[in-house]
Amino acid sequence: MDHSTSDCHLNAGEVDYESETNEVPEPLSVVDDELVPKVGMTFTTLEDAGKFYRNYAKAAGFSTRVWCTNRKGNEIKNQLITCSREGKWKSKISPTEKTNPTAGLNCPARIYIHTLKDVVLDHSHPCCPSKAEMLKQHRELSMSIRRTIENNEEAGIRPSKTYQSFVAAAGGHRELNFIEKDVRNYITREVRNVSEQEDAKGFGKYFLRMKEKNPNFFFELQLEEDQSIKLAFWADARSRAAFEYFGDVISFDTTYNTNRYNLVCGSFVGVNHHGQSTLLGCSLMKNEEIESFKWLFQSWLRCMGGNAPKGFLTDQCASMKRALEACMPTTVHRWCIWHIMKKIPSKLNGYKGHADIEQEMSQVVWNSHSKDSFDRNWNDFLLNFGLGDNKWLSDLYEDRHIWVPIYLDHHFWAGMRSTQRSESMHSFFNKYITRNSSLIQFVKQYDNCLGSREQAERESDAADFHTVIPCATKSCIEAQFQDAYTHAKFREVQAQFRGKANCITRLKNSALGYSVYEVGEQVSSSIFNKFVVTYDSVAAEVKCHCLLFESRGILCRHALSVLSFEQVSQVSPRYILERWSKKVKRRHTHIKSSHDEPLMEPRSKRFDQLVFRSQNICEFASESEELTAILHRAYDNVMAEMEALKAKRKGTSSLSHEDANLESVNELQSPPRIRTRGRPKNRLGSKLEKQIANSTKKKKTKVLSEINLFDAASAAHSNCSQYQGHVMSYQFRVPAAGDNWLGV
Repeated sequence: MDHSTSDCHLNAGEVDYESETNEVPEPLSVVDDELVPKVGMTFTTLEDAGKFYRNYAKAAGFSTRVWCTNRKGNEIKNQLITCSREGKWKSKISPTEKTNPTAGLNCPARIYIHTLKDVVLDHSHPCCPSKAEMLKQHRELSMSIRRTIENNEEAGIRPSKTYQSFVAAAGGHRELNFIEKDVRNYITREVRNVSEQEDAKGFGKYFLRMKEKNPNFFFELQLEEDQSIKLAFWADARSRAAFEYFGDVISFDTTYNTNRYNLVCGSFVGVNHHGQSTLLGCSLMKNEEIESFKWLFQSWLRCMGGNAPKGFLTDQCASMKRALEACMPTTVHRWCIWHIMKKIPSKLNGYKGHADIEQEMSQVVWNSHSKDSFDRNWNDFLLNFGLGDNKWLSDLYEDRHIWVPIYLDHHFWAGMRSTQRSESMHSFFNKYITRNSSLIQFVKQYDNCLGSREQAERESDAADFHTVIPCATKSCIEAQFQDAYTHAKFREVQAQFRGKANCITRLKNSALGYSVYEVGEQVSSSIFNKFVVTYDSVAAEVKCHCLLFESRGILCRHALSVLSFEQVSQVSPRYILERWSKKVKRRHTHIKSSHDEPLMEPRSKRFDQLVFRSQNICEFASESEELTAILHRAYDNVMAEMEALKAKRKGTSSLSHEDANLESVNELQSPPRIRTRGRPKNRLGSKLEKQIANSTKKKKTKVLSEINLFDAASAAHSNCSQYQGHVMSYQFRVPAAGDNWLGV
């Protein structure tokens, strides 16, 4: 405040109004005289005058608003600032239907900034300084609070928990100068507020940034004629490297309600050496038609160097089945048995004794240990319950080779029989994203999911290296597996060794070193299951018809019983799979999963850097009172120096903003936003029947533009794609005749 200059003047005027029933308290009696506006005060800028009046308003217990501003060209001539309770607002809704709170009381308090105008300090309503902090104008979120909100939002922490953390840190609600609603509003308006026009562009820029950070990042897009996204697939460098070790069996599943455009999310999931799920690619699709799945599977194969997996699990989707047959003819396709068994109540609910039907069908599916026995048991099951004419069961029997365990367990499945690993990934997304999420939010949470999977694997690797699980028995075979396998897989082996105690081994016949055993396993007090185990002493080969080793890579308790009976001390190396070994050096462990650095304003970047550096100083200074006093004095000196510099530079401004002119990305358009009614379903489940029914409807033919941005063949172009501060002129075009893909 300066009394010598005269840029903005405040002059007194008279106010004539009638007080109502209660006498209005005099604000000057509770407000410091230096904060009260007076005639003749001058300020350097209009902003300074407004800030002075707002500070007075907070001390007096009210809030303000700009009522009108008069301009002469681009220059503000004068401005009227009033109490926020000035005026009288009347709702258009009848009070009998709904009553809304109103603050308007025609309050006359005001200042008129510039020349020959008035200052009115009296109000037509009581003012309470202790309640002023609850008024919107006096609530604010500091830079530290805003950055914490942004980080917590990205981490999936709910706004209520974020606010409670602020309350706990401050020592109570009264110590905060904002409320929970301000936190929620900031998230809605600033963090999540991405326009549909900018969403697709940000989605494309994300891919370009990831490609620049690591040329092995892979993505492909297919666009509609209007340049809106129809299909998208991407996989980071770590996922591509992990496929070399864990790409033998893949689970693929789709889910809904993950974004505002109703694009279907699909994830490719494998199993690592700890038995944990690992992400091997993600996709977004506008529909679940056969051609869409064909495009997706072909793109995924290109990403993984054309190497198809040995096994592929999906739900009972006809479109996926036909697309897989076309794209991966040598891959064994398996339907998720969990989805099929879950449908039994709804499909057979109309039959008498449907509970007995469900139980008997489960027995037939799980306890048939040969294909012939399954066929016999299935026919007996249909005959006993009169289900021979049931079409759903007839179709299932026709497709038994892609879902019944006995038809599939002679192939390796890494312990998977369902797509629940993919669904567990989708449940992770469900915690942090909704049907109103943007594409930018979705890829951020996908990065978080990648990071959490990487961290889980790193922690398990460290535990394998630093610790040892003791053997449960004196068996040398168990010690063999203890030395080679990861902790998670060794525990599975130990479970089989414990189960060996329930097995009774009987030799049926033996000739020329080839023996056939019958192993009886007691599964309850009165039930014994019998398994045939063969042992070839010459080839050191053991086989059990339960097929546990073939399907999961773990020797079963029946085979271990026979090896114990034969007094075998060491198993053949063929039974110790590298797939589960903790000694193999895997290339993907040296690659970080993709994680996008947030595109922050320069001030936010500087703030984060300062906070990061100051943490070490504060930690060091907190060791003693003397060190703390030194730091306080240093803070005071630095603060005084910065305020002096800021006052010296007042009136000047600078702008710093870096952004690449990505012409190709800037042409991207978001798909039409899907407006839904009502509350979504809790589970992000599959709408299989609905999608199959819709696939039979007549489809409109659309001209498509297909894009392959930075595929594996385009790595040579990566050094042309400098993002920071350089212009890239990437043009999308419709492929010419004979063109399959457009490379950038």
